Amino acid sequence: MTKKCFIVTPIGEDGTEVRRSADGLIDSVIEPICKKLDLEMYVAHRIDTPGSITAQVLEHVLQDDLVIANLTNLNPNVMYELAVRHSVRLPVISLAEEGTALPFDISDERTIFYKNDMAGVKSLKQILEKMVNEAMNDKSPDNPVYRAAKSQVMRELKPDGDFESYIVERLDQFETMLSKSANRSKATSVTNASNLGMFFATFGSDNLSSKEIGDLIRRLEMDAHVLPVFQERNNSMAIPIQTSTQLSLIEKILIGSGKQFDTKFIEGSST
Repeated sequence: MTKKCFIVTPIGEDGTEVRRSADGLIDSVIEPICKKLDLEMYVAHRIDTPGSITAQVLEHVLQDDLVIANLTNLNPNVMYELAVRHSVRLPVISLAEEGTALPFDISDERTIFYKNDMAGVKSLKQILEKMVNEAMNDKSPDNPVYRAAKSQVMRELKPDGDFESYIVERLDQFETMLSKSANRSKATSVTNASNLGMFFATFGSDNLSSKEIGDLIRRLEMDAHVLPVFQERNNSMAIPIQTSTQLSLIEKILIGSGKQFDTKFIEGSST
């Protein structure tokens, strides 16, 4: 049975630079590799089957044997579909044009960066074909959502190990954030005022218990209206900040925890 590969990509309107770049990457690199490896390729704007395109896209994202995600320009739809794919723990390959600044949540994940020129096409083909073969043979794909689901933090946040409900809930929150981000990008001065940056808190040797982490995350979500991401491997927390009020509330909540921590604020960063 022929295996399926779905391409998650920014699309843009016909004739735009976004569409030309996306189609060029698909036609010159991805499709030839899929044909060579006997993979049936699908792309959202080339699906001609009647019905809801959104439902069809999500079906491919959730069920196809492989997903290749083009993160260039950090398109909100692309980022959401990548998160959905991560939630089902199936093979996915991420690639982006050189110069793309990946969000904090996936900056540590393996990504192929390519040059958008003729020489870049040749180099990308070799690397991508190798990674496709590796991904198709990977029986236990790793990603940020799966790592989080394994952590003890999840067990404290949801009773009875109900990880599926937690993941669906977080994806809904993620979709809301992306929608707000897309709306803000249509404005100018409003965008600058509402996207302050990224706040980091590192707890160092003052280790937090799973219950303390869960309580702190819930407090930040409820009182400061933010979505913190806890990194267990370096005992730190990253929090996207949209308003100065959120920044003040976060600092107050962290100080109130009674824990020792170091902070860093990077202006203009975004998840």
